Amino acid sequence: MRSDHSLDDLGELVRSALSESFLEHVNLLIVGRTGVGKGTLINAVFQGDYAHTGQGLPVTMSTEELSKEGIPFTIIDSRGLELSDYEQTLEALQTFVQARQESSDVDHNIHFGWLCIQEPGRRVEDAEIALLEFFKAHGVPVIVVITKAVSDQGFCAKVESILPQAEAVISVNSIEMVLDDGRRIPPSGLEQLVSVTM
Repeated sequence: MRSDHSLDDLGELVRSALSESFLEHVNLLIVGRTGVGKGTLINAVFQGDYAHTGQGLPVTMSTEELSKEGIPFTIIDSRGLELSDYEQTLEALQTFVQARQESSDVDHNIHFGWLCIQEPGRRVEDAEIALLEFFKAHGVPVIVVITKAVSDQGFCAKVESILPQAEAVISVNSIEMVLDDGRRIPPSGLEQLVSVTM
């Protein structure tokens, strides 16, 4: 995988951002439907095998906190939203966020979120809209991450119009993709995502 320069310096980027705040540690909650590529995105940002990835069945069955030694930054990987048990998963996420936000230890709070929506699906679901509204109501700024981004065709602008309360909408391709015709699509958008987040 090609490294983005700012990803090589993730620790420095996080420490620099924290020096301008009252925080000692940053927590990010990553959410999205099953198969959207949350684990692949986490591994690309941390540049290693930190999150489980796979195809087909859900991989993350509960909330997992992932961090990299020497970097005061934790990514909290949530269970993927599935249409079959959407209400139950959403309720568990809401309970988790509310408990973290009520903590008096600011370093335990959730400081921002990434809401992942995959480009190939080209849809924004009601569950994703509800999640963004919930986060905003609890003071969690959210960046919408369009994953598996290969051919925008106006999708990013459409997401921005549907989810105007997002801090930003950023298209990301976390790993090199090889298309059926043999063309290779390199990783992209990771550096911008990390920079905007910090």
